[in-house]
Amino acid sequence: MRDEFDEPQSTLDSNPASAGEAAVPAVSTVGQVPAGIRLLNRDFLTDAVNLPDGSIDLIVADPPYGLGKDYGNNSDMRSGDDFLAWTRSWLELAIPKLKPSGSLYIFCTWQYAPEIFVFLKSHLTMINEIIWDRRVPSMGGTVRRFTSVHDNIGFFAVSKDYYFDLDPVRIPYDAATKKARSRKLFEGSKWLEMGYNPKDVWSVSRLHRQHAERVDHPTQKPLEIVERMVLASCPPGGRVLDPFMGSGTTAVACARQQREFVGYEINESYCAIARERVSSLPVAVAAVSSASAAQSDPLTAVES
Repeated sequence: MRDEFDEPQSTLDSNPASAGEAAVPAVSTVGQVPAGIRLLNRDFLTDAVNLPDGSIDLIVADPPYGLGKDYGNNSDMRSGDDFLAWTRSWLELAIPKLKPSGSLYIFCTWQYAPEIFVFLKSHLTMINEIIWDRRVPSMGGTVRRFTSVHDNIGFFAVSKDYYFDLDPVRIPYDAATKKARSRKLFEGSKWLEMGYNPKDVWSVSRLHRQHAERVDHPTQKPLEIVERMVLASCPPGGRVLDPFMGSGTTAVACARQQREFVGYEINESYCAIARERVSSLPVAVAAVSSASAAQSDPLTAVES
């Protein structure tokens, strides 16, 4: 089975190294989807059987929230118990895809976060609840409760031996703060030189209509947030799964950071947007590390 949005030259279609050929990382050019980036116009719930278990380093999931958003279909028209049952069904399909060192981030809303997190805690180890402060300006709104300006993000892992690399996502100190903390006691400290650990409240502006990153998708997430997840929780050359790809932000993050990606999206228009975004990246992107290229690729089953 092949989709309109599949790239025939991807490393997930074939593996020259497994046939005895030298593994040469492919390099993307403008107008071409980078090798190792899979954009599938399919429903993850019906196609997950084709994705091998234990083949994924990281899942980044931004599913419908159950709030009735218009995604060009009825995918967000469930609510209450129906929405929670649907959420459990796709999570039960996604979790086995993770490697023993794998982890999962899930975006959700406060209305359903408690039930979703309780379910996930019965299958995985909870690492963090992250609060995304969307930096929504004060412009009136409800007068019967406090205004909601955040999304919840659950961070879960298969085991305590999950992959996590803090260094690529450290936040550098500004010059004044660094100088103030440069006492003799702290000279040479890694945290002072490289920056501090991001806290569990991420204050990153939502993508307003005039934002340069914004595309035609109602709930597009900022690249800054997703790229932090990819850098911290997927090893270089590793593979990321996005069951609800949307406009392709996770695909862009993976292409930029030389991680492989497989994403599912039922809206053909959003798939086209994702394809355009990754095809227009001006940077060269390696398909796979030479180490992973030397092994047979289990994701060839995705194309069967």
